[in-house]
Amino acid sequence: MIKVSKILTTTRVSEVNGLLNQMTDEYKKGDYSSDTYLTAAFERMIDENDLLMIAIMRDSIESELADMDEITDNEMTLTHGLLKGYTCHPDEAIAEAAEFVFKMVDKYGLDVKHKSYREQYPLLGSMIQESQNEPHVSYIAKLSGCEMRLKLLKQAVDNFNEKQNAYNLLKDDRREQQSASDIKKQLVSFINEDLITYLEVMAKVNSETYGNLAQFIANRINESNAVVRSRRNK
Repeated sequence: MIKVSKILTTTRVSEVNGLLNQMTDEYKKGDYSSDTYLTAAFERMIDENDLLMIAIMRDSIESELADMDEITDNEMTLTHGLLKGYTCHPDEAIAEAAEFVFKMVDKYGLDVKHKSYREQYPLLGSMIQESQNEPHVSYIAKLSGCEMRLKLLKQAVDNFNEKQNAYNLLKDDRREQQSASDIKKQLVSFINEDLITYLEVMAKVNSETYGNLAQFIANRINESNAVVRSRRNK
């Protein structure tokens, strides 16, 4: 009798996703269309694993967005600080130019860093656009390093917006409701409590049809569990 171990619940989300991909690829090699239970089970697993992959990608992008937002915040701080320093310049013409540009930047203020992404980035976009209009351009040209500082801020804002657009493509109402960890728990529970039991019984009564699939899944789960145990022991 083929014994299929249960997937360890401490298996990582990405590992469950990879394991499910292997299982479904093997399932697709056979013809189980006459088995309504197994067909429905794998259709459910394929659908939920697709959602799991999207949730993994969403979580990854959210982490990247947070890192990119830190870069934007730092660039805003440096831009604000550079201009504020120039307002104390002994050259009256430079100090006057700095006062004008600083007034524009300070209008948005360092508090912009603490706003939500939805508020922060349109505001920064407006500030950058304003800085590209006269007479700001002429004044900025008088302040060494200021143009580069604003270019770096614009680059940070553009990079963030590009990544956020990619994030938005992954979102819909259904996918917003569950995290990757929640989907993983549901999948692991279903496989451990339903699919494995079914495959063990069917492999025993009809080894010719179900034996290879059951053994393949057993081998892949054993390999996955070994990796999890090895990591835990370390």
